[in-house]
Amino acid sequence: MAVSRFLAIDLGDSSMKAAEFVSDGRESLRLVNFGHSDMGLDASSSEENRIPAIAQTLRKLIAERQFQAQHVALTVSSQAVLTRFTKLPAADETKMRQMVRFEAEQNVPFPMEEVVWDFQVIGERGEAELDVVMVAIKKDIIEGFNRCIEEAELSLEIVDVAPLAIYNAARYNYAGESDVDCTLIVDIGARTTNLIFVESKKVFTRSISTAGNTITQNLCQELEVSFAKAEELKVSHGFVGLGGAYEEPEDEMAAKVSKIIRNVMTKLHAEISRSINFYKTQQNGKVPKRLLLAGGTSILSYTEHFFKEKMEIEVAYFNPFKNIPVDVPVEELEKIAQSLGEVVGLGLRLVTECPVEINLLPPTVIKKRQFIKKIPFFVASLFGVLFIFLSWWLYYWKITDVLKNHLVQVGEEVEKLEAINADILRADEVAHKVHLQTGQIIAVERARHYWVQFFAELNGRVPQEIWITKMVPLINGQPVSITEGAAPSSPGGRPRGRGGRLRAVGPEGMGPPGGPPGGPPGEPPGEPPGGPPGEPPGESPGGESTPGGGSRTAIPANGISEFEIHGLCLHDWDSDKPVTPVFGFRDKLKKSPYFKEDGIGTPEYGTPGEDYWTFTFRIKVTLKQPIPY
Repeated sequence: MAVSRFLAIDLGDSSMKAAEFVSDGRESLRLVNFGHSDMGLDASSSEENRIPAIAQTLRKLIAERQFQAQHVALTVSSQAVLTRFTKLPAADETKMRQMVRFEAEQNVPFPMEEVVWDFQVIGERGEAELDVVMVAIKKDIIEGFNRCIEEAELSLEIVDVAPLAIYNAARYNYAGESDVDCTLIVDIGARTTNLIFVESKKVFTRSISTAGNTITQNLCQELEVSFAKAEELKVSHGFVGLGGAYEEPEDEMAAKVSKIIRNVMTKLHAEISRSINFYKTQQNGKVPKRLLLAGGTSILSYTEHFFKEKMEIEVAYFNPFKNIPVDVPVEELEKIAQSLGEVVGLGLRLVTECPVEINLLPPTVIKKRQFIKKIPFFVASLFGVLFIFLSWWLYYWKITDVLKNHLVQVGEEVEKLEAINADILRADEVAHKVHLQTGQIIAVERARHYWVQFFAELNGRVPQEIWITKMVPLINGQPVSITEGAAPSSPGGRPRGRGGRLRAVGPEGMGPPGGPPGGPPGEPPGEPPGGPPGEPPGESPGGESTPGGGSRTAIPANGISEFEIHGLCLHDWDSDKPVTPVFGFRDKLKKSPYFKEDGIGTPEYGTPGEDYWTFTFRIKVTLKQPIPY
C-alpha cells in the first residue's frame, strides 16, 4: 500500500515547529521527524515583519532536519486570526453562508474583499438554533505565508487556526474522556495564551494577551534589563514562585524572577477564571474538571503545581502523542511534546475526518488548483481539435485518391451491372415468393407437435370444475380477429369429457369454431368466427388477402405472445368462495413452462344468476415464447 508523507508546520508567535508524518491510507498517523527553531522575533514584531523571518526559519529547519515531504499543512497564531463563536438560526448551507458573511461584515474591521474567511457549524441548540465558529484573516498575511511555503518548493494544502488544531488533537487523543466532563487546555505561548474548552460535541476557544512575553516584559521593567536579557533570565532562572510559607531560593536573582513570574501567572489565573464564567453563562458549557497545560511557557517549573493549587482540579500536561506512534527519539520529543498539539491536529486533518475543519487557503492557491484541474481538459480539447482537423485532411486526401483510382473501374462495372439488373430483379421476386412459401411450410410442420404438447400441458392444468370455451389472441391488449374463408367447422358445442379437459381446439389456438360462447349450458352453440355459413368471405380492416379468399389481421413478425382464456366454472352453491377453482387454475398456469409467471393476470369473472349452475371467467396470459403464425 502506498504511504503518503506530509509536513505539518505551526507558525507560533516567536518560534516555528514542524513535524513530518506518514500515513498508510487507513486513517493512521505516525511521526517520523520533527524540529523546532526560534524565529528571533520580539514582542513588537508585526505580522508583515514576520514574513522574512518565517521564510528564513523554514529553510533552516528543512536543511537541518532533512524533511522529505512536499505537501504542507499550516497553522497560524490566534493573534493573527479573528475568531468568533455565534448562534444562528438553522438554515441550509447557502443561507447559512450568507448569514455568516453578514456576521463577519459586522465584526471584521476590514472590507470582506481583503480577508479570507471560513466557518463551520460546531453544535446545535435545539432544533432551531446552531452554534457556529467563524474565522477570518487578512488576505495579504496569508498570501505572505504562502509565498514562504512556495519559496521552499512546497505545496500548501491546509491552513488551520492553532487553537482549533489543538482541539482536534485533543479529541483524537483523549477520545471518550471529555464526553461527560469538560476539559480545559491552557496553551501558554509567547504572545497569547489560548484557552480551549473541550466538551462532548462542543468547542470554545478564547485568546488572552497574558503569556510568555508578558513575563519577559515585566522582567524588563522590574529588573531594568533589555528584552533579550530578560528572556535569558526567564529561561535560566525562571520558575513559578510557590508563595505562602514556602522558602525562597538562595539565589537572589532567581527569587526575584520567580516572584515576577508568579505575579503574571496570578493575572493569567484571574483571566482564566473570567473565561470559565463566560463559557458557563454565555455558551451553556460545564465547569472544567481537568486542566491540561500546553505551549512553550508552560514548561516553567512549578506551573502545574500553581494551577493545581489555584484551580483545585486535576492538572496535567497535554500529550498530543497519546494515541499516535512515533519513530523518533522519545527523549528529544518529551522536551517539547506539550507544544506540538498544533502539528498533530494538522496531521490528523490530512488523514481523517476531524470535528472542526476550518481551511483558510489563500485565493491564489485555490485559483491555481482550479486551473490545474482544468489543464487536462484544455490539453484534451486541444488534441481533440487537432485530431479532428488531421482526420478530416487525411480522409479527404485518401478518399480523393481512392475515387480517382476506382472511377474508371466503376464506370465499366456500371455498364455490366445495368445489363443484368433486370434479370436480378426478376430472380429476386421469384426467390421472395419461394421464401415465403417455404417459411409457411416450415412453420406448419413445426407447429404440428407444438400444438399437441401445448394443449396437452394446458389440459393437464384445468381443474375438474372448469371448462375452457375460447382462447382469444391479443396484440397490445386488443383481440385479434382472424378470418379464414375456407375454414372448416368442427362439430360440437361445448367441450366434452369429465373434469373440463379440452377435446378439440382449432388450428390457431382460439378454441373450437362451434364452442360455447361462455353462457349457461343449454344455449345453442355460437357461430364460427368466420361468420354465418354461406356468407361470402370478407376482408378484415387493415388485413391482407389470403389464398382462400378470406382476410387476416396483421400479426407481428415474431408471432402472438398474449391470449385471453375464456371459460366456465361450475358454481358450488355450498361454498362461500365459489371462485376458488378459478384462482387455483391461475396458480397452476403460473407453474406452466409455457407461460410467464408474472404474465398471468388476475381472473375476471361474472356473478352467476340464481338459475345458472355455472359462471363465466377470463384470464389474460403471456407466453414465454411467442407462437409463430
